[in-house]
Amino acid sequence: MIVRQHALGVAATLRSEIPGIRRVLVARTDGLPFYDDGDPALHDSSAAVVATVLGIAQQSGMAFGLEGLEMTTVRGPAGSMVVYAVDDHHLLTVVTEPKVNLVLLDRVALRLIAGMVGAGPQGAGSLGSELQGSVLQSAGTQRAVHPRPAAHAL
Repeated sequence: MIVRQHALGVAATLRSEIPGIRRVLVARTDGLPFYDDGDPALHDSSAAVVATVLGIAQQSGMAFGLEGLEMTTVRGPAGSMVVYAVDDHHLLTVVTEPKVNLVLLDRVALRLIAGMVGAGPQGAGSLGSELQGSVLQSAGTQRAVHPRPAAHAL
């Protein structure tokens, strides 16, 4: 079970290991905010947007025969937004400055996700061999998304 302390730890570690992190949020795949270190007035809308981004990426990946989804990136001149599927109920989004090394971010984020997924309420545990499929609720419609392999620590 992922608790707020896990999200706080992930955000702190990302910020300490990678310069240029602007925002970290963990949201539920149904679009509800779980943790967000951004503007509190934007928590609800941001969680809904990143859940939608993840859902669209998963559907697109399936349409092109890509098996599962680990992450998707939106990149622009002002920076990047990387959305990671964490487990069947959560996603991690990291917003960065333009020059952040996204390969390093990916390595650190996947390591942290593995720790977050494997952590119990006390923060200890090991990563299971498979994550369950995600379910995205959008506009009152529920769509099942295929399971993806577990993120491996690097």
